[in-house]
Amino acid sequence: MLLVSPDKMAAYGIEITFAIRNARFYPSADGVSLKIFSLDKDMEVVEKVAETEAIYGQSDAFFTEKLNLNYRIEKMQRYRVTINVLNSSTKTIMGSMGTADFDISMMFACGGRLILLIASPLAPCSLEIVGKVPDYYSQFLRIRFSGNYLHSPSDVIPLQLYYILSIPTEERTIMLYKSEMLRETKYPEWAAFSIPLFLLNYFNESSIQLHVYNYTPNHDDQLVGHCTTTLTQLQQGVGHFNSYMLMEPNGKRIHEKTCIELKELSLENGPTFFQMMENNVKIQLTSAIDLTASNGNPVNQSSLHYIHPHQPSPYLEALLQTVPPLLAYLPNPQNPHIGALGFGAKVQVPGGALQLSHCFCLNGTPTDPRVEGLGGLLSAYRTAVMGLQPFAPTDFSEVIYFMSKFAKAESRRHVGLYFVLIIYSDGGPANALNMKRSIDAIVDASPHPMSIIGVGMGQDRDHSPMRNLEKLTLKHSDGRLLVRQNYSYVDPSDLESSDVLAMIPIQMAQWKRMFHFDPK
Repeated sequence: MLLVSPDKMAAYGIEITFAIRNARFYPSADGVSLKIFSLDKDMEVVEKVAETEAIYGQSDAFFTEKLNLNYRIEKMQRYRVTINVLNSSTKTIMGSMGTADFDISMMFACGGRLILLIASPLAPCSLEIVGKVPDYYSQFLRIRFSGNYLHSPSDVIPLQLYYILSIPTEERTIMLYKSEMLRETKYPEWAAFSIPLFLLNYFNESSIQLHVYNYTPNHDDQLVGHCTTTLTQLQQGVGHFNSYMLMEPNGKRIHEKTCIELKELSLENGPTFFQMMENNVKIQLTSAIDLTASNGNPVNQSSLHYIHPHQPSPYLEALLQTVPPLLAYLPNPQNPHIGALGFGAKVQVPGGALQLSHCFCLNGTPTDPRVEGLGGLLSAYRTAVMGLQPFAPTDFSEVIYFMSKFAKAESRRHVGLYFVLIIYSDGGPANALNMKRSIDAIVDASPHPMSIIGVGMGQDRDHSPMRNLEKLTLKHSDGRLLVRQNYSYVDPSDLESSDVLAMIPIQMAQWKRMFHFDPK
């Protein structure tokens, strides 16, 4: 089932089982049991969260007692297992066979199974940790809608109708689906689509919004009308309960015949983030840092890039909050490589001259932005801040295009990578032209395996341009529509409690479902 956490997004309810293999005992100690403790970020014990039953006389012990917890990709969830040896006669603990630490992200990044070696006093043994995700999370609701008597809001614009299904939440509006566009018909029969059931269940009584738009070349698309429903209402199935009259933005009915009808509702299986991990899909993480002059001189304490050995800058704090939870999902997590890009500064070009660049490698190389782990990222950031000449304006469209070319290559090759680009900026696109470029870059990347996260920097800055890029009706300059939601914004004041990283598994599953899911 879906477990509701105190945060803004639901957590995945999972269960973890344990087994000891090749255990060796002293004559006075012939049994084994486990105690599991949660750890904080400093790897200190917080509390005991589970304890298994005792198993006697078996070198391979499979415990029936499980650890049930809420899994969240954006949290560091670390645990310590203490392996106790027992005496079957006295039922007492005779000592410890050893301890092992693990984190949930590493377990799922390894396909849901970890085997940890234990340096037991008698002979090495192993602790097997298996995470199981209920089949419930692979259940999708298959839905199909049709329209009746739909009209263009303008007599001069021909009918080219599509709709967006979404859920408004406290932090953002989540796009569930965007339909295909149907031309020249008042009675569109749109194709069926599928939504993860767990997501709908979490927002069970929340408003599910359906907005119908008429495509308008060279302008924002015109809203034909909207309606709302809930999962409870949808579950009543096809019929008059799920026929919705379209409303104008002010709540006025458009026409009694103008409506949207549910034509199909069924349950089917679909891809999950966990299945993608089992199939060895890895996240390729890249951070892009705003180095424009508006961030301030890094030698001044008021600067967002202020460099001090004991006082991390806001940018450094943001990196430390957003990067570590994702490290386990990268290729070679023991020695991960992270992309480190910068924008908005003058860099040296061949010949020695300085030139403004909106996309450059923080490590100083011409084309390869990869650095070794979190330490390499922080080192490259500090070096770049002190060595580059800040400039303006803010424009991060080029870093999106730079990463999207790799995501496009993945769409062709299918080697098992999903790209995550985190952009840290104090203001976002600085003018209409740069906003247009950013929108084009986001729309262009939306069919490909890539998620973009915008992190606002500075409490007193205007982040509205960054937030506006979350609009579900984004349209490319050449007329292409946003295929799926691939950009999420987080305000600096909400960074610690935000669900923005939790959008990544949802967007990964949506991409897999839309383009590459094989039900067989």
